[in-house]
Amino acid sequence: MLYGEVRHKTERSISRLLQDTKNSVNEALETMDWAEEEIESARNSNPGMADTLYHSFSLLRPSSELLSTEFVYRSHAAELLERVAGDGDTRLGTASEVCCLLCAISQVAPLSSAASGLYCRMWAMAFPDKPMFWESGTHHEALEGSRIDDLESVARRKAAVGDRTLTDITCAGWHHGEEVACRYAPSQR
Repeated sequence: MLYGEVRHKTERSISRLLQDTKNSVNEALETMDWAEEEIESARNSNPGMADTLYHSFSLLRPSSELLSTEFVYRSHAAELLERVAGDGDTRLGTASEVCCLLCAISQVAPLSSAASGLYCRMWAMAFPDKPMFWESGTHHEALEGSRIDDLESVARRKAAVGDRTLTDITCAGWHHGEEVACRYAPSQR
């Protein structure tokens, strides 16, 4: 009887582990698909930077569990890719990352008026097609505009990912299995 119970618990544990692993792999693959779609969209919008944007996949790793929500992740990726296309600093936190940060903070303590205004500002910037979660964003901006500006700078630095940069890009001249004339390929330099 004891052996049967141990065996049954072990089988359940293994089954749970396999299901958790399958779910994690599926989530990772789904996130990779979103990243590829955002890269393709950015490449279409910025054809002069298409090669650099293609090689920007490594910048798009989620920095927070909250970025596993599709609309949050896509906004995050799109902002980073805009920075790549505009030669901006990819290390600073995105509006989505600041929203994630403020969400976590709001679970522990109430947000000040300026922090609430920053949350509204970042939400509107990151998710313009999503309804605002409260209506007082314009009031916070009117009352706390300059403090919100300062808080935005601080929050983007706090949400920064220090190693989120494009280092030396190397390319074999193949993108997704197709031979391409990439400016990073040895024959194109």
